[in-house]
Amino acid sequence: MGVAQIAAWVQERHDQLHMRRWMLEFDQRDVEREFRAVDDLAGIRQAPFALTIAVFFIAVYGAVDAVVLTDEPATLVLRFAIVLPTVVVSAVMLLTVPVVRRHLQLNSVLLMAFLILTLGTVMAAVTDLPPEYVRTSMTVTLIGAIGLLRLRMHAAVAGVTIYGVASLTLPGVQADVDTYLSSHLAPTVGLSTIAVIVAYALERLRRTDFLRQREVEMERRRSDDLLYNMLPVPIADRLRTERGAIAESADEVSVLFSDIVGFTPLSQSLPAERVVALLDAMFSEFDRLCEQRGIEKIKTVGDAYMAVSGLPVPNRDHAASLAELALDMQRASTRLSDDWPTPIALRIGIASGPVVAGVIGQRKFAYDLWGDTVNTASRMESHGRPHRVQVSESTYRLLEHRYVFSEPQQVEVKGKGAMTTYFLLGAPA
Repeated sequence: MGVAQIAAWVQERHDQLHMRRWMLEFDQRDVEREFRAVDDLAGIRQAPFALTIAVFFIAVYGAVDAVVLTDEPATLVLRFAIVLPTVVVSAVMLLTVPVVRRHLQLNSVLLMAFLILTLGTVMAAVTDLPPEYVRTSMTVTLIGAIGLLRLRMHAAVAGVTIYGVASLTLPGVQADVDTYLSSHLAPTVGLSTIAVIVAYALERLRRTDFLRQREVEMERRRSDDLLYNMLPVPIADRLRTERGAIAESADEVSVLFSDIVGFTPLSQSLPAERVVALLDAMFSEFDRLCEQRGIEKIKTVGDAYMAVSGLPVPNRDHAASLAELALDMQRASTRLSDDWPTPIALRIGIASGPVVAGVIGQRKFAYDLWGDTVNTASRMESHGRPHRVQVSESTYRLLEHRYVFSEPQQVEVKGKGAMTTYFLLGAPA
């Protein structure tokens, strides 16, 4: 494989990751900003460990200095009186000073430059240490900073440049060309190249991992959105953490059913796309009204719409919430009538009382309600009148002092016999 093929392969890989070839910045600015924030946060969390390692190496090299240079107290002063306190202060600042935390890369480069110059140029100037020994200390500082402080390419290149200049201008470097090239230039160039490669590889791994985690998070959010569209949020959260059937009972809720009068024959006279569009517009408006009032939509069946107030989140004012929703639904149907071939007539029924609720099914699961209150609400709708909201006596008792109702009427309800019901006329003037 030739150089051109390798370059093409590298470019193809970068195009797949949507990042630049050399400096590894993402094409999309919002993604780049998000990565830098995540990467810097990880760097701040890792900084105490990184600086602890730095303190360890300073102490180790200090011990070696004491053995190798018994008559050079300047090395101990540099390491323990200047460098070590600087590292400790830097650690404290990284953990406590907001402006330092916000500019982690810049401050990491400044700290690395200080260490390289102090342990390199200054050390070589005040002691008789061989340049190779000093360069080793500088190299450890460079590689450690790149790996442990998570330097990105711009910062890494700046650090490598500082390292290269300091290494090639160390006091005590011999002037003859052969020695300079073999003992100083070649090692410095080689170590600098290795440092850049390490920085490049580590950052590319971090960016690739970030993209994968971001994709996982996006998929999780999509699945959560889908689950929350199917189930109430508290029930969806329980479904992810609990095993077995999810069931609960409530003594005081209100249930609403609505139905579009004459929709079946109307749907037979319209194209399928038109039927779906009309229902989608209406039910989307009903969904918005439910969300606005904190009411839980349960399901739609054909042109019927079912909702509950008081579950899964308790609501002491459940009956009034559904009364307001019913009035809003009537007003919404009037607004939407202009888009329909015939005027819209809604029948709405409300009943209040105890219910049992739970999630049924294993694959296409659904949150549903059962009980006499549900059956009564359904009968209030089916035995009601167009453009009217019929409520059970239990709902009337909860709302009689707050809303205007019709006179009581006796309705023969299938399966329940004669029932006293009322029509909700609206709020008092």
